[in-house]
Amino acid sequence: MRCFILRTFGDKNTFAIQYEFDVNPFNETSLIGETWGKFELSVRGIDICRYKRADSETTYQWNLIYIVEWFSENLKYILSEEPFPLPVEGQHSLELLDNCLLFESDNDDEFDAWFDTKQEWEFKHSWFSNRAGSFLPDVFFRRVNNNIEIAWNNESTYSSEGISFINPIGIEYVPLFIFESTIKSFIENFLDSLLENSKNKSDAEEVYQKLMAFIK
Repeated sequence: MRCFILRTFGDKNTFAIQYEFDVNPFNETSLIGETWGKFELSVRGIDICRYKRADSETTYQWNLIYIVEWFSENLKYILSEEPFPLPVEGQHSLELLDNCLLFESDNDDEFDAWFDTKQEWEFKHSWFSNRAGSFLPDVFFRRVNNNIEIAWNNESTYSSEGISFINPIGIEYVPLFIFESTIKSFIENFLDSLLENSKNKSDAEEVYQKLMAFIK
């Protein structure tokens, strides 16, 4: 059995990302398949992504390029001081989104525009749309003053498939500079390692150049 030591970026007691490449169980040989690995995102000492299935605790595993791609493309929106785009009140992301659902209108265009705006914000602030069929939890990242709010509620996420998250609900705040430096260090290390070890060199180079450009 191979022993994997997760690469760690940040401090798990504040905010950290850990990952390691692993053998792809589906024998995928494409660039995406080469990114199979284990992933943990810890806030205040708890791993948000860890879940239980059939009484067995599991570290999140999937083709990690989807997470790296999402963070690379959306980090600028997470760090932005732009306020929530709809006129609703809420103490945190989860409340804001819940209160959006109270909106009603007899005007179809107005109704559609409201929920299109909500969905666009969700795409930019939660990686859930990039889960690619995996059991990635739904987590929101947004700037609040000089902190990044990390909020999640996964009590029922994937429950129909027998999944229960070890830490299903939480709202935490991480200093912005710690969040930004941790995410960028993770992305850079991941892409460097992929470029160095990939057997799909041209594809790896293209992805490297594309995603690194987002975080410079």
